[in-house]
Amino acid sequence: MTKEELAREIAKGLVNTGVEGGFNAVSCSTAGDYPSIGCSQWEGGRAESLLSSIPGGDYYTGRTYSDIEAAGELDSLAQLLDSPEGQEAQIALLAEDTATYVDTLQEVETLDDSRCTIYAGIWCPTSHYIVSRFLQRRQDRGYDLRSLATVRDLFHEQYASAASCGEYAVGYANRADNTFDYVTGLDLSAYGVPVYEENAKAE
Repeated sequence: MTKEELAREIAKGLVNTGVEGGFNAVSCSTAGDYPSIGCSQWEGGRAESLLSSIPGGDYYTGRTYSDIEAAGELDSLAQLLDSPEGQEAQIALLAEDTATYVDTLQEVETLDDSRCTIYAGIWCPTSHYIVSRFLQRRQDRGYDLRSLATVRDLFHEQYASAASCGEYAVGYANRADNTFDYVTGLDLSAYGVPVYEENAKAE
């Protein structure tokens, strides 16, 4: 898979596994009277760029949150964001961010399996540098980063401690399993990636 393809699948994974919010999210920014929109709660210039890329979105650009609210148009804005065109625009914008994750993850030499890269990428929003460093160190210790089951186990058992977030260990373990289930179920045949084999789970 190319960098762009990986970035897009990671972006979709962030939404589908609940790391990012819903496509139709609309709220008032905590920093001022302007809308915070979409799955990644974009604001300011990025929100304007997103809206401009959706047919009909220009109607909402340059407006304050209170203006949209007073006009009774919050629901219509949410519907626009949740439309097929709105969802596609958000995935494209999110993929601009996840492309950076791919660049960083590809510095880990043996993290070259597409599913493993997508899996690791879904962990990257908090800090792609921490994720990359975590995996680099596990590679150096001899772990097989081409095995999705192994990568899942590493995040399940070791990531919370390595990231100094021991209090989230249970949540991270659940997230590791949920992300594994999501990535194993992905149909990547359009990219020439074979179906994930069930028996690989027993590795």
